[in-house]
Amino acid sequence: MASTPDTREAVTRDVYNRLFEEVPWHRAHVTDAASEEAFEEGWFQQYGALTRPTDTLVDVGCGTGALIRRFAPAVRDCIGIDASDTMVKLADQERPANARFMVGSVLNPPLPPSSADFVVSRQVMEHLHPDDVPEHLAAVRKILRPGGRFLIETPSRLTGPWDISRGFTPVATGFHLKEYTNGELGAMLRDAGFRRVRGRAVPSRILTHLGRMKRHAYVPVAVKAIIERPLQAAPPSLRAKLAGPLAVREVMLIAERR
Repeated sequence: MASTPDTREAVTRDVYNRLFEEVPWHRAHVTDAASEEAFEEGWFQQYGALTRPTDTLVDVGCGTGALIRRFAPAVRDCIGIDASDTMVKLADQERPANARFMVGSVLNPPLPPSSADFVVSRQVMEHLHPDDVPEHLAAVRKILRPGGRFLIETPSRLTGPWDISRGFTPVATGFHLKEYTNGELGAMLRDAGFRRVRGRAVPSRILTHLGRMKRHAYVPVAVKAIIERPLQAAPPSLRAKLAGPLAVREVMLIAERR
């Protein structure tokens, strides 16, 4: 949080390299293949319908590349970007033929303008310095082709914190530098020039069973913001109970480039 803009990329790379090197019990090192595949299969069943066979998919903050390994057969090609050398090395060990992985800034993905059709940011936004988020959203928009889609999943502040500080502080104070609501992030996406910013209309367990209707199971983010408004004033225990059925337990948004 104390880093300056000119040192942010180097600091981020150092911090995450140290995390994965010094914490052997991190889930990236201990998650078994079967559990990882089951998780990614569930994620693909929910959101794979948003992709097209001709897409170039970019995963910013790709980690070990699990998402790309599952989505690769459904798209033309994939690119995974991560700030950690360790993660990219792990991703490269099982690289699909139509995929490539690179160490780079997730703040400003090192790709040409209008070179991607579908960008995924999963569990990344909360790790970015809050001052950098508007620039990051603008950078993602730049690498998307007109009509390209940006899918974001990030923990909700309403039900957080979701990092190591959970149970100790009311807001995230660990590696989650800031957690957001659907309404907040939706407004930032619109400010960055995205259109049709939508959120999932139903809980994830229902979305999986909607078949071809999955693509249409979204509502304008303004609806999500209206739902979140009274929840923000509710006690944390009540927010936790209501957020799941109201589909605001996490922030899950899909936006399009004009």
